[in-house]
Amino acid sequence: MEGETEDVRTARDLEYGELPELTRALRALGSSRRSGGTLQSQFFLPLLDARKRAAEARSAAACVRSFDAVELGRALDRAIERILAQWPDDRPSVRRALRAELQERVSVYHRALARLSERATGVLGADDASRLDAWRGWTVELAATFDAADRSWIALCSVVDSLPSKAKP
Repeated sequence: MEGETEDVRTARDLEYGELPELTRALRALGSSRRSGGTLQSQFFLPLLDARKRAAEARSAAACVRSFDAVELGRALDRAIERILAQWPDDRPSVRRALRAELQERVSVYHRALARLSERATGVLGADDASRLDAWRGWTVELAATFDAADRSWIALCSVVDSLPSKAKP
């Protein structure tokens, strides 16, 4: 209706300790086309679990720590290994080439996690005068990380879709 304002606020407008809407950026999550079965769930689950922990956190610092970029990076690497494990061609050279290709396809997500880690350090070390700006910068990067995860999954879809159907329960 006219005169109503939208409740969704951008990451730059948040109060200290407040999280932006994050899952809206995950367009590929749960998509009926090219869903990827359990591989898709396993890909997004660590990020969604971190979001849940952050929402339940009792402090802004605990919220930031919920998104442990190192652990999220490890989870991303495990997701790549799951795809590789299900690839039908066992030749080492093919697997090396596929691993390199998959890593390239998710590089935007890895880079976003690195930037998120830098921003987290800034928030956790911020003084009173810079805390709000540091928080907002971190939430902007957090939203960008969710977007990067989404784009990375979309980039992986053609590989996942070509796996034998028994690999995608």
